[in-house]
Amino acid sequence: MKSLSLVVMSVAFLLSAPAMAEVYKYVDANGKVVFSDQPPPGAKAKSVNVRATQPAIQASAPAGKAKTPLSETDKKNAEIDAENAKINEKNKKTAQQNCKNAQDNLAGLQKNGRVYVPGSNNLASDAQRQAYIQEAQKNVQSWCNQ
Repeated sequence: MKSLSLVVMSVAFLLSAPAMAEVYKYVDANGKVVFSDQPPPGAKAKSVNVRATQPAIQASAPAGKAKTPLSETDKKNAEIDAENAKINEKNKKTAQQNCKNAQDNLAGLQKNGRVYVPGSNNLASDAQRQAYIQEAQKNVQSWCNQ
């Protein structure tokens, strides 16, 4: 019966936390945990922050393996991390495809003796072809050496 009244008093103290300035937790001479607004004389008391919400620990879980539920911030951070991982993977695949395209373009320019000026039916001069090859080499360096 005393245990029940102690639990009820403890819950009452915790529920009225915003009205209290500070709560102390200590073990009395009988070995029972006591919550009070004043520290006991001559006993070690721990100040308890009752305003901060703390996740409940399941009593059935073994010590050291109790899992606390994720907060909303942790859930959002996990979602953001997962989304960032997807984006990074997609960016990596795109960069690999761009590297392959740049290499194919360079190979085509080097293999063919004559190339067309982009956007027309005119053949590029040798100087223009060399400029296209240099640009293609820069693209290969840019996309393949990351």
